[in-house]
Amino acid sequence: MPKAKGKGKKKKKPIDPNLLYCDDQHFDETLAIVRIEHCLRCPIYQEMAQRIFDRICQQFPDTSFKLIRNEFDKMEPREGSFEVSIARNCRVPDHTIWSGLPRGPPRREKFPPLELPSELIERIRSEIKPPSKPKAGLLP
Repeated sequence: MPKAKGKGKKKKKPIDPNLLYCDDQHFDETLAIVRIEHCLRCPIYQEMAQRIFDRICQQFPDTSFKLIRNEFDKMEPREGSFEVSIARNCRVPDHTIWSGLPRGPPRREKFPPLELPSELIERIRSEIKPPSKPKAGLLP
C-alpha cells in the first residue's frame, strides 16, 4: 500500500526574532516592557505610541525599555483603542497605566498628555522598580 503524501516530518516554524528577548538565553531582568495597543485606523495612533514610548524613556534614563505594539502585530487591536501597559520584565504580568478606550471623542482625549503627569510617572516607577528583598537576620 503506498504511503500518503505529505505525511512525514513536520517543518519547524521559524522563530520570530521579536520574541527572542524573553527566552532563557536572551532574558534580561532589567529590560522593562512597554506594551501599547493602538488602533490602526489612523496614523496618529502609531505616532502617539512612539511619542509616549520616547517620553517614558526620557523620564527614566537609567532603565532600558522595549516597546511592543499590538503584540508584534499578532493581535487585532480594538477599534479606537489606545492602551499603555508596563511590566518590570517580560516574565512579570503587565499593568495598564493608561486606557483611552472610555475616552473621546474627540480623539485627542484617548492619548495621555505628552508631559506625563506626576501620578502617571509614579505608577510607572512603582511598576518598574525591582521588588524589595528582605534583609537577612530580620526574620523573627
